[in-house]
Amino acid sequence: MSVKTYHVVVSYDVHDPKRLQRVGKSMKDYGERVLKSVFECNLTERQFQRMVARLEDIIDHVEDSIRYYFVCEKCVNNVEYSGLGQAFAKDETIVIM
Repeated sequence: MSVKTYHVVVSYDVHDPKRLQRVGKSMKDYGERVLKSVFECNLTERQFQRMVARLEDIIDHVEDSIRYYFVCEKCVNNVEYSGLGQAFAKDETIVIM
């Protein structure tokens, strides 16, 4: 049985510098930073729910915003970029015996 992986682009606008730093540090546990406030993540549903819950505890819902964009497998393979960077990072397959 394989676990479905969600490809998610997370962008955020956080007004307080301390909260901004906390969000950035938290996001490093879930994905790859591609821009200052944008991460690309490959997550299971459970990991996604944990990430959202963690971020919800950090942000101020009146001042800040976070957006989650789900990217289909076909779209992940068609990501284009210019300048510094690389395509959506694929997770390595690990087999535990």
